[in-house]
Amino acid sequence: MSVARDIIGRAHRLLGIVQSGDALPEADYQDGLVALNAMISSWQTEKLIVYALVDTAFTLVNGTSSYTVGPAGNFALTPRPQKIENVFVRNASIDYPVELVESDKWFSIPDKASQTDLPIYAYYEPTLTTGTLLLWPVPNAAYSLHLVTWITISSLAALSTAIALPQGYERALAYNLAVEIAPEVSRTVIVSPITSSTRIDREATETVKKIAIESKAAIKRANQRPMIADSDLYALVRGQKSNVYSGGYVA
Repeated sequence: MSVARDIIGRAHRLLGIVQSGDALPEADYQDGLVALNAMISSWQTEKLIVYALVDTAFTLVNGTSSYTVGPAGNFALTPRPQKIENVFVRNASIDYPVELVESDKWFSIPDKASQTDLPIYAYYEPTLTTGTLLLWPVPNAAYSLHLVTWITISSLAALSTAIALPQGYERALAYNLAVEIAPEVSRTVIVSPITSSTRIDREATETVKKIAIESKAAIKRANQRPMIADSDLYALVRGQKSNVYSGGYVA
C-alpha cells in the first residue's frame, strides 16, 4: 500500500528533478498533492476508470420523494457519487427496478406529487456538495432503496494518507502525474547576478508520456464491462437481447 508522498516523489524522479533516495522540498510535495488530487478528481468522471460497483441500501421515508446523496446527505455516500448506475427497490426479497431517467423525461412528468408504494422513475442531479435523488411516484412505504454507484480512487487528505489501489493504478498515477506536473516544476535559474537568469522548462520524456498513456489505457481495458444492446424488434419476436461485442444473442 502506497502513500501520497511515494507517488509524488516517483513522479518527480521520472522528470529527473531528484535522484533515487533524494528528498524533495516540502513545498514541492504539497504542490504535488494538489496536482495529484486534481488529477484523481478528473479521473473520477471517467466511467472506464471505475474499478467496481457497490450496492448500498437505504430506507425510504413514507411520503418523501427527494433525498440528498453524499457524505452529509440523507443517503450517506462518500464521496458524493458523480453517477448512479442503477436503482431498485427491495420488498420481501423481491427486487423491483426503478428506471433512471434524464432531465427531459423527468421534467415532462405533470403530477410529481402522486403517490404509490413503489416508485417507477428516479432522477439524479449530482449537485454540490450533495447530490439530489428524486423519485416518482412518491413512495408511501418505507421499503429498502438500493443505489448502485461507482467506486473510484479517492482524493488524498494528506501526504501521509495511505491509498489501496487495484492492480495497475499506482503505475498509472505516477506516470500520469509526471506528465501533469511537468509545466509546474520548471525552474528559473540565476546564470549571473549581474547579467541574466534563464528558465529551465521541464517536460516529460517521450517514454514517460508513452507509459502514462499505456498504463491508463490498461486500466480502462481491465474495467471494461460488456454492453448488452436491447433490440425492441427482436425482443418482440424472440424475447432475446443482442450482444454488441459478440454479434450474437443472449437469453
